[in-house]
Amino acid sequence: MRVALIVALALFAPLTSAASEHLGRTLAQMLSDLESPREIDRLLAIRSVGEMAIAGDSEATETLFGALEHSDGPVRYWAATAVSVLTRPYAPGAPALRRALRDEVPEVRVLAALAQVRSGEEPKALATLGRLLSHPNRGVRLQAVHAVDAIGDRAAPLAEQLRKALEDEFDYVQRVARHALWVLGERPCPYRSCPDEVAP
Repeated sequence: MRVALIVALALFAPLTSAASEHLGRTLAQMLSDLESPREIDRLLAIRSVGEMAIAGDSEATETLFGALEHSDGPVRYWAATAVSVLTRPYAPGAPALRRALRDEVPEVRVLAALAQVRSGEEPKALATLGRLLSHPNRGVRLQAVHAVDAIGDRAAPLAEQLRKALEDEFDYVQRVARHALWVLGERPCPYRSCPDEVAP
């Protein structure tokens, strides 16, 4: 997988235009930094690529989806973070995004699922989020419940898992689950400031 990514990046680099720059660095330089032995170089590069993609740079968007299959977990995480907030689907990247639902890093799976729901591919993504709501790691559960909350009424199929999350040992997971269920119309408003309602 790593070799395939390096080859893909090498083939793509000559196509990068001089206009593809962020913070004084070209996309070609960032492509090189993604394979740096220094983690800080890789992370700065993927964060910059993500910001360029979010701003609408098509070459950076292609690079971003390629980075979903990078050998380094933190690079994949930041790539998935940026992908999850893109404003429009990127059809050529859909296969990589689907594969990211099986990533060994659970936080990558959360963000890939969020991105898929936002792009309209819901069933497998929702199933992934549902499983992650009961992950052994509380930080993963918190990120998963935040993702479920962020998708609003599209989270309706996960209402049962959200109700179970109300009993989570981590109180922050409980709070976000209460909000998500409120959005779904299954709980009263969870805030003291709610008019004519009593917070749970």
